[in-house]
Amino acid sequence: MNISLKQLEIFVTIVECGNFTEAGRRMYLAQSTVSSHISALEEALRVSLFRRESKRSIELTADGKRVYEYAKDVVSKCAALESSTVAETRRELVLGASTAPSKCLLPSHVLQFTRSHTECCCVIRGGDSEHIQQMVLDGDVQIGFVGSTDDRQSLTYERVAEDRLVMITPNDPRFAQLKAKGALGRDLLREPMVFRDRGSGTQKMIDNYLSTRSIDAREVKVRQYASDPEMLQELVALGAGVSIVSALSVEERVKAGKLLTFEMEEEPLYRHIYMVYRKKGALSELAHAFADQIRKSVR
Repeated sequence: MNISLKQLEIFVTIVECGNFTEAGRRMYLAQSTVSSHISALEEALRVSLFRRESKRSIELTADGKRVYEYAKDVVSKCAALESSTVAETRRELVLGASTAPSKCLLPSHVLQFTRSHTECCCVIRGGDSEHIQQMVLDGDVQIGFVGSTDDRQSLTYERVAEDRLVMITPNDPRFAQLKAKGALGRDLLREPMVFRDRGSGTQKMIDNYLSTRSIDAREVKVRQYASDPEMLQELVALGAGVSIVSALSVEERVKAGKLLTFEMEEEPLYRHIYMVYRKKGALSELAHAFADQIRKSVR
């Protein structure tokens, strides 16, 4: 059986793009070349991968769906291997982090690590928790740090820090008076709200919290959604509404007097921060060393 990695990459790209034309454009290949590779793959496997009733859209056959699962895994592992090998050759450590860990966990650890590994160059990529986990799966980063887990079977999660969720409000006389009276975040849930996007680990915890209090998220008065956490905090500081956020992520604005924080309940509402990496992917020497440094700090 003669199957090439290029054939599998093209097949996976077609499935993810939804058609041959866009796949060719993304891979800088002529559509005839794309079709030729797929024909060769089908011939090698002796199956039909697509139903070809429509030229505008594609539909996988039962065999195509089965092959896609294998092909996606092979392509992903090859990308992770290439990323790890290139990073090791360059002595490059590629990390990914969502908002809270990127501000309050990684900086001190990266500084400590680069001081003890002077030949290492650290690359830190950001995104929400869902995006970071996907980058780890795709091999774009070696280790990720996130505020929630999607419990993906291909990933390993280790608890490395603790954070808590708090309600933030503008630092104005009305909220200052409420804080002085001992108000809690739950008392402010009927205020206009500013929320993060759904991929945020914080937002997932907010949704869970609202459901435990029998509050339908659709009943909350959401005034804005902000994908950028810095913009969200600024909107709250300017009086656009209140929000539930990571306590670690707002320390600077609270100290600067721009925001007030309220504990959500009498007992603080804690959450975990996780270190995440592929179960089957081989971590580079540098990634292993960095993960061990994190574990030692936890112990």
